[in-house]
Amino acid sequence: MNAANKGPEGALEGATYSDLKGSGISESLRSLETQVSVVYQESIEPALSPADLPARCRKTYLRHMVSKLPEAVQNRIRALKHNQLQQVRIAEQFFREVYELERRFYGQSCDLFDARRDLLDGVTEPPLLTENSWPEDRYDSLPLDLESNEELRQLVGQLPAVPEDQLGVPRFWLTVFRNVPLLSELVQDHDEPLLEFLQDVRLGYDQDSYTVSFQFRPNRFLHDSSLLLTKRYFLQHSADQEYPYLFEGPEIIRCEGCHIHWRDGSNLTLQTVQSRRRGRARSVPKVMPRESFFRFFTPPQAPDLSLADEKTKLILGNDFEVGFLLRTQIVPKAVLFYTGDLVDNVNESLPEAGSRSSEVEQEP
Repeated sequence: MNAANKGPEGALEGATYSDLKGSGISESLRSLETQVSVVYQESIEPALSPADLPARCRKTYLRHMVSKLPEAVQNRIRALKHNQLQQVRIAEQFFREVYELERRFYGQSCDLFDARRDLLDGVTEPPLLTENSWPEDRYDSLPLDLESNEELRQLVGQLPAVPEDQLGVPRFWLTVFRNVPLLSELVQDHDEPLLEFLQDVRLGYDQDSYTVSFQFRPNRFLHDSSLLLTKRYFLQHSADQEYPYLFEGPEIIRCEGCHIHWRDGSNLTLQTVQSRRRGRARSVPKVMPRESFFRFFTPPQAPDLSLADEKTKLILGNDFEVGFLLRTQIVPKAVLFYTGDLVDNVNESLPEAGSRSSEVEQEP
């Protein structure tokens, strides 16, 4: 009988040691491949966690989780939330005192802000400073890459010429506003001629509000009675009654602008367009609103923001961000935004020190 006609037992009897050894190795390899595949699948498909859920779904799940705990454990959770609420009350006191400190120390800086204004206006001239009193920024020595960056080339080409005998610092506040994305979005090209006359930006603190003041030099746009424009922001220092655990400090809840008295034909928030009416051969001028930085001084009014429409919420939300930025960054640190020592977007910050320093060292 040949091997082809043998039964299973006969085939096994006729197999050599090498055949059996090879068969065992193949089975082992297949088993190992299966284990590796399982481990690989587990590595690329981690177990689902509550953090993977959308916020609203995660909140519903966690509420359900707590409701399934034994009553004694739930009671301890309630005690912990009561404990957390007491921490919120302490935080309210803390941030109130921080605001009062900010208010008091701003007053001590007013002489320095006066000196800044006089330097910008050319009223005073500083002594020659041959050495910096601050540490050098190594990024100051990096070359401006004009070859591969079209936007840089365009901006450099737009730089205005400044005469050697120029007094003060021209276009200072306009440049600061243009350097900060959140503010630059508000500034239109037709606003720039007036913003060149912006002399100073200051803060005024009250117990539950603060005011940002914009002082202009006499110009052809604003009537002399409107050279000082103001924007007031009202604060809520206590936690929201419905969502107390979200408290992270005082919040802006509303704002008020001011009336602007424009000179005849100089209102930058309006434009005249030619409108042709049906049945008339000749077009007629029509005054229409247009985007302008100076709409900042006429914000929409919403006594209860929660009841406002989505457009109003969006406008005021952006307005509140601008007000916070002006108070905490722009007014106290304006020169650093002018020079680029500060940028207001951490997501576009300079490269990390370690990686960039090695690049700098390798540059010819």
